[in-house]
Amino acid sequence: MTSNTMRSRLLVFLLLVFALSVPIVDNSSGQGVLAAVDIECSPVNGGSIDIEVSPGASLTGYTICTVSNPTIHVEKISIEVQSDGLAVAAPGSVTVAAGGEEEFQVTVRADTRMSAQAKSLSVTATVQEISGVPPPNSASSTSNNLVNILQFAEFGVEMESPVAELQIGDNYQLEFMIYNTGNGMDKFNIRLDYDETDGTSLSLPTSKVQIESYSVDLFKVSVNTPGDGSGWEVDSSGRHILEMNVNVVVESDLGCQNGNCLTTTMIQKIILFQNQTSQGNSASDFLSNSMDNQVLVFGGIGVLVILLIILMVILRKR
Repeated sequence: MTSNTMRSRLLVFLLLVFALSVPIVDNSSGQGVLAAVDIECSPVNGGSIDIEVSPGASLTGYTICTVSNPTIHVEKISIEVQSDGLAVAAPGSVTVAAGGEEEFQVTVRADTRMSAQAKSLSVTATVQEISGVPPPNSASSTSNNLVNILQFAEFGVEMESPVAELQIGDNYQLEFMIYNTGNGMDKFNIRLDYDETDGTSLSLPTSKVQIESYSVDLFKVSVNTPGDGSGWEVDSSGRHILEMNVNVVVESDLGCQNGNCLTTTMIQKIILFQNQTSQGNSASDFLSNSMDNQVLVFGGIGVLVILLIILMVILRKR
């Protein structure tokens, strides 16, 4: 055996020994492989998740989330949602292929008539498994979103009485109530539509009121009546009367922002009256006084006659 052959065999032997002494790494176990994940959520309408909560609205909004796996191994990724007190629906986990991505929807639900406000929504993706085993490192990603509970306008108006009977010669104030049943502060514009008649005028001490949500406020309509109504028609009670209708119009500032104003009109009926004229009263008083005087005269004569009869009876007995 030549020396070259001996050297070749020795080299092969040393290479085998070296190869057997190197530990074999089982990458299938996931050990030594780092997990990684990324998530992005995009609301359908752009920058925020808008939810309408007016009566009859859907009460829901949603965002589309995309979770990405940048590694060369399959990952199981858990999904956790923090919704600031709102009801939420989302998958508990997703499995993403190596170098792939998956989409899912997060739906948020609010309560009807919830107050207008902004809330936060955070969606967190965390790697639970990589190639079927727990990862050697912690890997997570969070997407933060804004949820807007949209404001809606709604209100009602109530009058003190649909018919107001007012005696002329004085000034009056009619009271009205505005109930803001919308879910946010609103301003209300007030105006009066009516035909001026015989010196009667109406005015508003204030033409705009601001009311918090689910609250009520009062406004008044001032009525200045004329001093004389003797030329008006006479009703069955002998009064001189004049009837007029006043449209009290209330509109919401918020309700007018979209072009179609939210308006309520109340019809206030006003009956102005004047009792009989002073001349008629004087004649009546005269007749009444005359009758009273006659009663007094005849009564006095009757008493005198009775006294005379009693005196005559006494004298006869003597």
